[in-house]
Amino acid sequence: MKRFLIKTAIFSAIILCLLGLGELAVRNMPSSYSYKHAYIEGHVRDISTLILGSSHTYYGVRSDMLGDSVFNLANVSQDPDIDLVLLRTYMDSMPGLRLVVLPVSYFTFVDPAIEDGPDWFRAIAYKIHMKMPVHSDFSRYNFEISDFDGYRLKLKSLLTFSTEGINRCDSLGWGLGFGLSTRSSDWEDRGARRARSTTLPLGARAAEVEKSLGSIMELCSSRGVGCVLVTTPVWHTYSENLDEAQMSDMRARVVSLCRRYGVRHIDMMDDTAFVSDDFHDVDHLSDIGAVRFTRMLADSLRSGAVME
Repeated sequence: MKRFLIKTAIFSAIILCLLGLGELAVRNMPSSYSYKHAYIEGHVRDISTLILGSSHTYYGVRSDMLGDSVFNLANVSQDPDIDLVLLRTYMDSMPGLRLVVLPVSYFTFVDPAIEDGPDWFRAIAYKIHMKMPVHSDFSRYNFEISDFDGYRLKLKSLLTFSTEGINRCDSLGWGLGFGLSTRSSDWEDRGARRARSTTLPLGARAAEVEKSLGSIMELCSSRGVGCVLVTTPVWHTYSENLDEAQMSDMRARVVSLCRRYGVRHIDMMDDTAFVSDDFHDVDHLSDIGAVRFTRMLADSLRSGAVME
């Protein structure tokens, strides 16, 4: 029995050691999050336009086409609460900042906070790779292994020298990987399903999100920084299946915010200029669509037009 216990203890120690080494290796892997944090720290005084938000702007807005000194700080599933923390963290060190671009989408006001939804694991990246002072060092958000499936995938990628499971962005933060070559053949048929998944009860979360967006706008105003809301295009099989009450609530809140804070809303949600090849899926632009959208966004920003 004593020999068995010793062997068990040794085996357990080896396993813990391997897991610890794996944790260390994975948390030091490069990612879009760690890249963006490093870029901001190195160029914080040079940035004039900052793009925040979710995957809609991460994949939809090309920094290199929007002007000089533009950086895309958006990430997949990044909500306005996180946008606010990011802006508070970096803004005081950005003397050249002149404009903040924020997305507002059909689901913006009803999506749960990142920690409360199925994408909770993404909060790990903000704690570890972006050094966000939101969660405790002893919380699950400070350990890659907390998301064991993601941990295994990243470890596999590291050992096989692949990029599977790793978000990638270009040098100015625009998300890569949404080209037509990776689009699903049945993408159009997924509109109704995607609409159902982004239709959620109208509850207290809407007021929380509206408050976060308002705080961002107040912060920008107090620093003399412009702010603009953008709504990216969606494919008709998605828009045709959206809930009217949720859509009306979203638009009413956007109008209220714009009037309260003097902010513009550039809405291209149903713009007919966008065709099939402009989409990677029913509510995300492809690399081709990102070019078209960013060009139109740049034109609108230059002209001062409010596209609603």
